[in-house]
Amino acid sequence: MTFNASMNDLDGGACAAVVVGSTSASVTVKNAPAGLQSAPADLLAFIQGQSVSDACRALGVAKGTIHRLRHGYWPEDARYIEQAWSAYQARTGRIASNWFLRRVRDGLINHAGQSWTAPGLAMRSGQLLAVARGSNGSLLAQTLELPAERLHLAVHSAH
Repeated sequence: MTFNASMNDLDGGACAAVVVGSTSASVTVKNAPAGLQSAPADLLAFIQGQSVSDACRALGVAKGTIHRLRHGYWPEDARYIEQAWSAYQARTGRIASNWFLRRVRDGLINHAGQSWTAPGLAMRSGQLLAVARGSNGSLLAQTLELPAERLHLAVHSAH
């Protein structure tokens, strides 16, 4: 044996059988990241735009999770965060695209807990319309049948 035998053990072959008690690394990764590799931009914007308490209540996660997300931490298995974000978006009607579909019922379109109407909407009962949010909180509806028509929706006031 050489003078520094413990250091020379590292220079042995790649086979685990070379040295008694040596270990070998697994070829497969047991704890590979699941889901996205970083937080979605819309989630980060939401978290940064809310207080920590409001974000916790909205997503149903702990305050520590919100603090870590704000500081750029994204866990290897973030499925619970992704599920909480998807559930929040579904509850509040927040969607990734600008347009969404709504069916006209009794001359009204229901969206975000309110009833919306426009002149001539009553004759379109049963039809699907594409709807988009306006910059001032209003809604704009586009008919899907030809001839295409745009309707500016207003909140329906019940009499």
